[in-house]
Amino acid sequence: MKYVKLFFFSLLLTLNAQAQQQNDLIIKNINVIAMTNSEVLKNTSVLFSNGKIKAIADFKELPKNKKTIILNGKGKFLMPGLAEMHSHLPISSKVDTLLMENVAAGITRLRIMNTNTPLVALKNRLESNSSTISPKLYYSHSITRDIDYNAAQFDSLMITIKKNNFDFIKVLSVANEVVFDNLMQAANKHQVIVCGHFPVGVHIEKVLTSGYKSIEHLAGYDKITNTSELGKIIELTKEKEVYNCPTLDWDLMSKNLQYPNEYKNRLVYNNAPKQYVNQWETKYKADLLKQGIATVLLNQQKNQPIFEYKQKILKQLSDNNCLLLMGSDPSTFFQMNGFNLHQEMYNWSQAGIDNFSILKAATITPARFFNEEQLWGTIEVGKTADAIMLEKNPLDDIRNITTVEMTIINGKTYLKKNLVKK
Repeated sequence: MKYVKLFFFSLLLTLNAQAQQQNDLIIKNINVIAMTNSEVLKNTSVLFSNGKIKAIADFKELPKNKKTIILNGKGKFLMPGLAEMHSHLPISSKVDTLLMENVAAGITRLRIMNTNTPLVALKNRLESNSSTISPKLYYSHSITRDIDYNAAQFDSLMITIKKNNFDFIKVLSVANEVVFDNLMQAANKHQVIVCGHFPVGVHIEKVLTSGYKSIEHLAGYDKITNTSELGKIIELTKEKEVYNCPTLDWDLMSKNLQYPNEYKNRLVYNNAPKQYVNQWETKYKADLLKQGIATVLLNQQKNQPIFEYKQKILKQLSDNNCLLLMGSDPSTFFQMNGFNLHQEMYNWSQAGIDNFSILKAATITPARFFNEEQLWGTIEVGKTADAIMLEKNPLDDIRNITTVEMTIINGKTYLKKNLVKK
């Protein structure tokens, strides 16, 4: 045959989990969810070359050579890779597993919101070792309550952050309002992104007008009980283009809102490796015994109305076209890195968010957050060759996001089934 032709089903049998060599790649006869709008471009072909999307056209029109890898995507769906916008890193010895799990789930971008591993060393290691299977990472510097800097000290910190090529500042907590003011003054001066937990002790209007770029967990909003006041704050959120990363799944699992049996219906529970599920079950039962079932039920009764209010806030933010980021904050039982983003998408669906808006929050909106919407977040010619191939269309049912079969990062291909085995 004139061209190298590998059909998708043979690909599943032959490709290993290592990235493929940088030959041109064509996926033909594929349905493309470009994320430029909610339409599906049916039965087309996509050429990936030199880490970029080079062409989207009929297969016959695409340039090929003897080394071009050709996959038949008939009946499949191609969309941009996913961005997990709220992830924490474990200790150094477990980092590579976390990164691989994310890639297996279709995550091609990862915003690091906290870490137990030194980030400068990790950054240097990943940049010098291209064989590590990893999404593109966005690194943060954390601000905590014990940091009581004046304006000059924060000025110096911003210079260091930019020197280390960190991408943003994550606020865990602030000492007081004066420290917050000093932080934002220096960050705005040096054009450093600041985001994270809601700074307790600072009025929400001040936070929204300060340049603070994203708020996690819907904090601040959840304390507003007056409907009219909440509406005004949401209008201000939209006006100032402040992003929100709700992390509903953190509430669901940390507050035991799926006890006693609902957790068994989780997408993660039914898609994670069996050994993970068995370990979670053992640890979960031990934790329940430690807390005491009566305490668990009392906390559940207390926190369920708070969760339902957060669902309403998320729906109102979405209905008002506010900027939303998809992040799942996996940190406890029945939450698997990467795959937990699929669960968070389903949580949003249960809150009444439409599927296209859900997918936007994991693709083009995160790209916009980092001022990189010209580089990634959609399937368009010239953009980075980051994509995922799925068996089913997530626009039809958001749970179809679990049918990821292959992740493409910079034009390199990774099969989910092989990564999960590792």
